[in-house]
Amino acid sequence: MTKAKAVIMFGLVVLVAAVAAPAVAKDNSTETYTLPNGMQFILKENHSSPMVASVIFIRSGSKYESTYENGITHLLEHLLFDGTRNLTREQLDHSITDLGGYINAFTRKDLTAYLVLLPRQYINYGMAIQADMLFNSVFPDAELAKERNVVIEEIKRDADAPGAAAEAFFEYHAYQGTDYARPVLGYKSFIENIPRAAIIDYWRRYYVPSRMTALIIGDFQPAKMKQTINSVFGKIAAQTSPSTGNTTSGSPQSAMSGQQRFDTVANTTSTYVNFSFAAPKITEPDYLPLDLLAQYLNLDEVSPLKKALTGTEPLATEVSVSLTPYDVFSRFEVSVISDKPEMRDSIVSTVSREVMGAAALLPDTTALQGIKTSVRCQDIYNAEKLHYYGFMISPLMMPGGWDFIQSYPDKLDAVAWAQCQKAATDWLSNPNYVVTVVRPRADSAQVAYVPGGPSADEVISYFKSAKIPIWDSTTLPLIALPAVDKTALELTDKAIYKREVLPNGLTLIVKSSPDSRVFAINAFGLNRSANEPADKAGITDFVNHCLEKGTTTRTAVELSRDLASIGANVTLYDNPFIPYDDRYTTPMYSFFKFETIEPFAHTGLELFTDMLTRPSFDSGEVEKVRQGMIGTLMREMSSPGPTARRSFYKTMFDDKAYGKPISGSAQTIGAITVADLKAYHAKFYAPENVVLTIGTSRPADTIVAWVSSMLGSLPKGDQQLAVAEPPDPVTVTREAHVELNKEQMAIYLGSPLPGAGDPEAVSLELASAILSDRLASNLREKQGLAYSVGASIWLDKNFGWYFCSMGTSAAKYRQSLDGMILEIDKLRLDGPTADEVDKARNQLWGRLMSAKLSRINQVFYLAVDEYLGRPVGYDQTYVQMLKKADVMSVRQAASKYFHTDAYVLATAGKKPQ
Repeated sequence: MTKAKAVIMFGLVVLVAAVAAPAVAKDNSTETYTLPNGMQFILKENHSSPMVASVIFIRSGSKYESTYENGITHLLEHLLFDGTRNLTREQLDHSITDLGGYINAFTRKDLTAYLVLLPRQYINYGMAIQADMLFNSVFPDAELAKERNVVIEEIKRDADAPGAAAEAFFEYHAYQGTDYARPVLGYKSFIENIPRAAIIDYWRRYYVPSRMTALIIGDFQPAKMKQTINSVFGKIAAQTSPSTGNTTSGSPQSAMSGQQRFDTVANTTSTYVNFSFAAPKITEPDYLPLDLLAQYLNLDEVSPLKKALTGTEPLATEVSVSLTPYDVFSRFEVSVISDKPEMRDSIVSTVSREVMGAAALLPDTTALQGIKTSVRCQDIYNAEKLHYYGFMISPLMMPGGWDFIQSYPDKLDAVAWAQCQKAATDWLSNPNYVVTVVRPRADSAQVAYVPGGPSADEVISYFKSAKIPIWDSTTLPLIALPAVDKTALELTDKAIYKREVLPNGLTLIVKSSPDSRVFAINAFGLNRSANEPADKAGITDFVNHCLEKGTTTRTAVELSRDLASIGANVTLYDNPFIPYDDRYTTPMYSFFKFETIEPFAHTGLELFTDMLTRPSFDSGEVEKVRQGMIGTLMREMSSPGPTARRSFYKTMFDDKAYGKPISGSAQTIGAITVADLKAYHAKFYAPENVVLTIGTSRPADTIVAWVSSMLGSLPKGDQQLAVAEPPDPVTVTREAHVELNKEQMAIYLGSPLPGAGDPEAVSLELASAILSDRLASNLREKQGLAYSVGASIWLDKNFGWYFCSMGTSAAKYRQSLDGMILEIDKLRLDGPTADEVDKARNQLWGRLMSAKLSRINQVFYLAVDEYLGRPVGYDQTYVQMLKKADVMSVRQAASKYFHTDAYVLATAGKKPQ
């Protein structure tokens, strides 16, 4: 299950506007209704891909827990995947993935959400599975014991994350006196000792239809969807929710009084300064003006707060500003990360001065319009990602509800700056706030102090005396699961493609189809790590960071304004603060993803061209980028997962190109000059080394003409471009370990493979999927050794590699490693079953469609296929190859390449003696 904290909300944009833009058309394809049992439904059509997501939000989170229930909501979320009256855990595990779908859940302080994403023909089955989990779960004793271990491993994993100690210290102090001070994951003492009866009692109190809201988004017909909803959820009777314990928090004034500061030290590499200012409820008139002010102060290029902290003599490397809403109050929050602990007092005084003086701020009026345009466009981009849309709106679902979410762009558009000034005067001129400061500790210093919850004895004693109701689970109706055809792999694509190589060598592919309002551009720079000098590892990432910091025709401020005037969404590198965002990052190529909407297509392509071909590499901007990159690298060095992954690549590829860290090191990034950046950009982004892919509703020939006009005159590069070398054969086991003082050990184990064009490539992908499923089933679900475990495969043109990865406690390291090797051996020696191959085939088919939900991802993967030498329209060929693969081909591939006698093993963490 994913418990990722939502870090992007509506309106949290970093772009600014320069000119008034045409109004963004509203989306009228949404309707809401409520069943007689009180369950609410939001139906939002989006026909950009043949997929549908169902996201069910439940008003149940850590804010509703008592002291002796802290963590029960999150534990319950895990347990609902462990079996129902219809399905065992094993059957439930495969119920969605066998159909090419995705199933997950996440818990926040004020809600729990369960989601499925499926091909449209299977969504009725997926929703029935959700209902079965929500109302027919059985909580087997054996699964409960295992799940306790999994959650404890998750608590340890999160404690090892960079900044975890600072976040815990901040939330404890900033939310004292409210129900939001409790951590979502809870405490080990409680997770180990909560009785099964108490979990079931909590489930029956909170999992009732009237506390549920379902978002159905994707490619469906509303009338038919309503029939499905009525048949699946309409049978659940209305239920009265008994007493729910702590359901209200103190007012912001009573919970936060005066101006308080708390300092400590912790095992961190950076200094963290976090402010939480009292702010109005989402229903109060000052909320939206303060929200607009927060977004303005979060703009990289115009925010006076950011300029004061990251300007000529920077105090900080990262600054963010946001307004966080809860049911009965909100918080205006400022987060600062610095590599200068000695400047912490200056950071505190600077933030205080800028925020308290915000009422006198004279804004850039075009910046305000840019925020409003970007909010409307961002909603369009997110809606194409279906289940991701559920993550994005979740912070607003409980405090605001769907009506607020739907009307938010219009209401924000109506806010005038005078209202922002009034709100700043009322809330920020003499504010109530808490600020926490966490700095790196010396060896002998104390660690950050956050109370650890009740002791195990206290928990046991409490529940011995508690009167827990005994519920009869059979009183709820049994959910009927419809029959499905699990063998029907289909892939329809009615788009028109045009591929053309311009005279200067630039490769252009256009996908034209009428099913999206987004105009999407993606550019690859090919053979990324292979072209980086050995002493300049990470220079591609450095260049990409600089592409958004101004051009020779636009300053950084002007570029930001022009981008936001068309609501552009630009992605050039991995965002370290967004979980799982690094799946696009690879040593094979760099990426430049650019989204706008169709009315702004020509302007968008012009801006994209300016950024790609004419970056200014202003020395001041370069230094700010450098400091931010080094700060991120230093924080990652303290995290077991990223550290073990880097070590794995270095150990497998040694001194070859892919052995270099993609993001470089503090040493290489620190030594790269402006001249280095300019020279490398000219070489790496020469037209013959670029693949440009565009998705549009316009005729392909129109786009070809635009691109030829804007990019066709670029001269070819005059330098030889390199291609990556494969790793040397692994004939003996190579091991590497990085010792870290952390709760968990990260393990990476793998071997080289042939490339994407090899006849066995598809069989290897199936073998990897089967291995990943076995690892998750046996090491996580049966033995409870880890929260996250799996296998991944990466295929370059002429070579590839795979690895199994896992995070586990140091005490479980040997058992985990042995278990990992055993699963590899069983697959390579015994082979898969026919059922496993069928399931893996459907999983890969589903991943293909899920990866291409949005138009921007569709063009991204068009470029991947081009890089790998695949023809346009390769998806149809791929599906046919999946159908042809069988048990024998998968077994042969696994036996040949998944080695247990010689492999690469990289670990990071506190290794047991």
